[in-house]
Amino acid sequence: MTTTQLRTAAWAAIGLCGVAAVVIGVRLYRPAHRWPWYALAAGLLSFTAGDTAYNVQEVYLHTPNPFPSPADAFYLAMYPLLTAGLFGLVRYRWMDRDLPSLLDALIITAGLALPVWVYLVQPLARQDGLTWQERAISVAYPLGDILVLAMLVRLLAPSPGARPNRAVRLLVLGTVALLANDIAYGILQMDDAWHVGTLGDSGWIVFYTAWGLAALHPSMAELTEADVPPQSLLPPWRKLALLTAATLVPPLVLVYEERVGRVQDATALAAFSGVLFLLVILRLAVMVVAHRKVVAREQALRAAASPLVAAVWPEEIARACDRAVTALFGPKVPHATRLLSPRDADRLYDRLARTTTWTSGRWVTDRGTASEDDAAALVRHPTLLVPVAALGPELSAQLDGLPHALLCPLIQPSGGSVHGVLLAAGPELNLAEVRGSLELLASHAALASERLALRRQIIRRESEAYFRTLVHNASDVILIVNDDSTVRYASPSAEAVFGTAELAGRQLPDLVAPQERKRVIRTLATLRSLGRQEAHDHWWVEGDKARIEVDVRCRDLRKDPTVGGLVITLRDVTEQRQLEHELTQRAFHDSLTGLPNRTLLLERTQRALLRGRRESTVTCLLFIDLDDFKIVNDTLGHSVGDRLLCAVAERLSATLRRTDTAARLGGDEFAVLMEDAKQPLDAELLAAQVIQRLSRPFQLSVESVSVSASVGVATAMDSTDAEELLALADLALYAAKAAGKRQWRRFQPQQRIRMVRRHDLQLRLDTAIARHEFDLRYQPVVDIRAGEVVGFEALARWPRLGQDAVPPGQFIPLAEETGRISALGTWVLRNSTADIARLQRRVPGLRLPYLSVNVSARQWRDNGFLNEVCRAVESAGLAPHTLQLELTESVLMQRTPQIDALLRALKDLGVSIAVDDFGTGFSSLRYLRDFPIDVLKIDKSFIDEIPSDPQQVALVEGIVHLADTLGLQVIAEGIEKPEQQRLLADIGCRFGQGFLFARPLTVEQSEAVLHRSNGARPKPQG
Repeated sequence: MTTTQLRTAAWAAIGLCGVAAVVIGVRLYRPAHRWPWYALAAGLLSFTAGDTAYNVQEVYLHTPNPFPSPADAFYLAMYPLLTAGLFGLVRYRWMDRDLPSLLDALIITAGLALPVWVYLVQPLARQDGLTWQERAISVAYPLGDILVLAMLVRLLAPSPGARPNRAVRLLVLGTVALLANDIAYGILQMDDAWHVGTLGDSGWIVFYTAWGLAALHPSMAELTEADVPPQSLLPPWRKLALLTAATLVPPLVLVYEERVGRVQDATALAAFSGVLFLLVILRLAVMVVAHRKVVAREQALRAAASPLVAAVWPEEIARACDRAVTALFGPKVPHATRLLSPRDADRLYDRLARTTTWTSGRWVTDRGTASEDDAAALVRHPTLLVPVAALGPELSAQLDGLPHALLCPLIQPSGGSVHGVLLAAGPELNLAEVRGSLELLASHAALASERLALRRQIIRRESEAYFRTLVHNASDVILIVNDDSTVRYASPSAEAVFGTAELAGRQLPDLVAPQERKRVIRTLATLRSLGRQEAHDHWWVEGDKARIEVDVRCRDLRKDPTVGGLVITLRDVTEQRQLEHELTQRAFHDSLTGLPNRTLLLERTQRALLRGRRESTVTCLLFIDLDDFKIVNDTLGHSVGDRLLCAVAERLSATLRRTDTAARLGGDEFAVLMEDAKQPLDAELLAAQVIQRLSRPFQLSVESVSVSASVGVATAMDSTDAEELLALADLALYAAKAAGKRQWRRFQPQQRIRMVRRHDLQLRLDTAIARHEFDLRYQPVVDIRAGEVVGFEALARWPRLGQDAVPPGQFIPLAEETGRISALGTWVLRNSTADIARLQRRVPGLRLPYLSVNVSARQWRDNGFLNEVCRAVESAGLAPHTLQLELTESVLMQRTPQIDALLRALKDLGVSIAVDDFGTGFSSLRYLRDFPIDVLKIDKSFIDEIPSDPQQVALVEGIVHLADTLGLQVIAEGIEKPEQQRLLADIGCRFGQGFLFARPLTVEQSEAVLHRSNGARPKPQG
């Protein structure tokens, strides 16, 4: 065999080895998509067939190859096959989303295509003697090479951080060698200088060898795996240099042609320059759009940074991530966000490792078991783009049917543990576009989660120290008890309750009072057996000095690994219970006497009424009031009064049965609840007995004090309500007091009517005083011996239109009780001084009659009373020495510095002071000596009996002589018979007043009486 024949066989063997290498590489490395490699193998096989046909024609058939020949058909068929294979690799590698890399590939392709077009294609197209088939085939070779090279440039990794791929480099090397050899072949063929078997054939050998080695390299499997689109705005510096060189090709060609002296390709140069210019402008526009997107993503991440830094709860981190993802996707792109906990993330990755397979650059659902390679891929790709269906039915339902999900583990940039997963669901292309931003967001969220974890750890440690300090310093006792009731732990505060803090190993029932041990055992057994979590009880503990009552809280924490027992909390409530008892005692008992108060009395009365209805017994209520108790307080002091009330309470309680209740209602008011009475008569007998017992003198620490009592009685027959029954007994008491001291009365229906009338009278009294509906009458004071009128006593009367006048005995006491007496007294003083002043001016030449006005005890205690007297005297023009103010003995008995000063001031003014109703109160010679008194008015009760009672005459005579001795005038009140007048004249009583001389008169009638008695004419009016 000749050398030429061996070379032909070697050529065929080299080509077939390249094809076999591609097939072996596909079988060996199993790329995700195999058909692109098979297409490349088919292209190599077609090229080998063309070479073999060409060499056989020349070597074995010894005939020159025609042009075009069958070998050209094989050669040209190679280019579509190689282009299809490379296009498949590009399609699966970049998912047709990398527009910047596509533009870069077009720029480089256009730059390389220009010299090929100018120096190869156009000369071949212009060569003389060629048919159109020959020209087309000649042009097709370099254009096919350029197309293959453009596809390889597009396949190059576009991102700066992309890992270099050896298989791509080998493919580029082989394609460049093919392109160089084809260009050289075309140029030399134009000059018929090409010869087979020369050094020029080495380019095709490099082509076969490089492509075969590319298929045999392990990196060939990555060419069908989807990669991340570029995230930088600018290509790497090598590609940037290549792009720059490509754009400089047209001006370099133009310079070269100008230097050689001929520019024949201006149109082609202009077309290629325009195409390159448009491609560069489009590339810049894409960079501007990408820059805007990057800025928007950066702003979204920056906006999410502040909430993430300020987050104190995991929910706040999730909300910040959700807002950031929404900003990254935009409002029009459907998406969803979930922040999974570390536990959920582990379960999700385990599920993906079991049920999915890494295929075509993504994880797809695979019902089979994942291989070890798949699991390794899962570890190598912490950020995963997976179908939503692979996440499981629960997560899939939450993501609203979105197609794909991107899983970004929450890992700090410096590494560390995984704090969860940021899951973003949406369209696949959008997820791939924002993948880098989501990974950065996940790292920020990981930092926030790490900070929260550290914060929780610090708080937990601080809390442990805090609660440890609290337990060691708490006043409550904390015990941990085992199942056998043995104390395992006791807090230091146990020493204050048990006398020692060394309780470990002792039985809990042995620590309490003996009578409480069964109760403790029962409580613990109930807590263990019935499954209750808590129990509450009260125990007594035998302390060092006294028994201590503790409030007990039990909690079953046996299942808690940190405790593993029953937690018993004891609180010393001894003082609290004592205080509660004292407060209850104060709330329901009188603080002075210790008797039940009104509240407890009403409660017991209500229960007694209910029981009485069931048992057909009568419940009775006695309302007791001490007579003249105020006098005891005023004369002997409040301390004596308090001791008297305590003595009354003791004697009252001793009078009753055990079933009865004595209560103090307030002041000098008491009540007695009589239960289980057979009939109302029993209550009446008890009332009489109470009056009798309380009438006996009380021997106090220093002196003996006597009081009396009045009692009102009401029974269940009158009312079945406790409040109303007490009110009815009060009405009966009012009736008893109206009948006189030391009386009892049982409630009668007419008493309610009288009380209603009294209330109505009180309302009308307020209106009458406000409207000045009263009249004044004047009772003459007469010189008994001479029969002359010396003065008038002013008396208030209450006439009513169309009705009988209200007697003074009704409205005066009522005004005293209600406090309206001061206003009424002021009105009487002002109007009576004005009337008598006018009367004095109308009787010139006669001794001026004086005016006597009754003043109530309230007025004497009023600080403004002196000013009121001065204003009345000055405004009326009344001579002060003709004014006489009357007071009662009770006012003198309540002697105070204020009353002393008032009496002295009135005396300095010239006003006379008279004691009204002398002899009816606690008469004392001491106040007659100490007070500046001018007149004694003997009460009518002393005057009534003097005609028939010598002792009464002697008593009145003694009063008259006593007054003479003290330099006081005496006025006898209530003279109605001539015998009374004669006896009083004989005794030496000079002045008197009564119906014998005149009834109360109007001011006009008083003037007439004055003139008649004194023999003067009235002064003409006007």
